[in-house]
Amino acid sequence: MEKIINAIFPPRCVFCGALGDVFCENCISNCSLMQEQRCLICDRPSDNGYTHQNHFLTPQFGNNPGNYENKLKDASTSEKDTFGTLNSRLTYPTQIVCPFIYEKNVRECIRLSKYSSRLFSCLKRLSFEGVNIVYEWGYSFNDFVVVPIPVSKKKENLRGFNQADIIAKIFAKRFNILVDTSILNRIKDKHAQHSLSREERFQNVKDAFVADRKVEGKRVVLVDDICTTGATFLEASKVLFENGALDVKCFALSKKL
Repeated sequence: MEKIINAIFPPRCVFCGALGDVFCENCISNCSLMQEQRCLICDRPSDNGYTHQNHFLTPQFGNNPGNYENKLKDASTSEKDTFGTLNSRLTYPTQIVCPFIYEKNVRECIRLSKYSSRLFSCLKRLSFEGVNIVYEWGYSFNDFVVVPIPVSKKKENLRGFNQADIIAKIFAKRFNILVDTSILNRIKDKHAQHSLSREERFQNVKDAFVADRKVEGKRVVLVDDICTTGATFLEASKVLFENGALDVKCFALSKKL
């Protein structure tokens, strides 16, 4: 049906007005890519977005923790379980990957899609591009399950969809893994994060999520549209670890610098 409608009423780019697509190739090519990934905890540059090893230091590591990132990448399944067990007590995701910087066309696409359901296809187009970029960068998420960050039922009913669901489905299809929207639920409808300070963002999402016990033993990729302070990812990952997740990684379509 969408193809028929597009044939009768050719879409125009919402940014430049060119016929053919709601987000044309030229405008997508002007979206700024993340030149280096950043640690979710301290926001400093990080190799492939792995959480810096110092955030995981415990007496188990002693005074010579070694390279956490390389250990995790090269570890066997049983060794990864050990890392997961350690991380379950610390509640930190091990990695975050973001293809785009949250600015200009990326910012407008995400903003418009949140407040206008007819621009659903604009976000979908950007998501396809962003996920393909990460795939081509060589990232792998084998043995992980994709979990979108949930919005409140009120917001989802108002918008008609959850933007994280759209991104998660595209991400899962590209990496040939499954989506599970039942693992994580939002139980508190908080204020919009964009108007809050860093400290307020963390307080705003505190105790906002609950996780199902079936996450026990699973490795999870949390998906959202924007990462700013990381407060939402950190709060969501905390409850996943508390309910037995072995590992949590994060994917955000964009990162605010």
